[in-house]
Amino acid sequence: MFITVFFYKVAKKISGVFYLDREETVEYLLEAYHLKWCITRWQSGKVNISFETRSASRANCNLTPYKIKNFKTILLSKTEIDLAILKVTQSSHL
Repeated sequence: MFITVFFYKVAKKISGVFYLDREETVEYLLEAYHLKWCITRWQSGKVNISFETRSASRANCNLTPYKIKNFKTILLSKTEIDLAILKVTQSSHL
């Protein structure tokens, strides 16, 4: 199950895959997963996403960033974001 949220900014669709920059990622996660807060930061060559759910559960995940031709900033795959967040949030409910 993937969540669809309308963005204030447009996600980049490249070869059928949606990519978000770090700012768009935070906006997306706050809206799609109803998080209290969410931050991103660099950690060992990956982007660490830390967040807290409405039920006060805190978690984080690390994602591999992509440097795509003609883009100045790194991008994260929306599919990988969704999978990582769902994996972390579902495992905390067990």
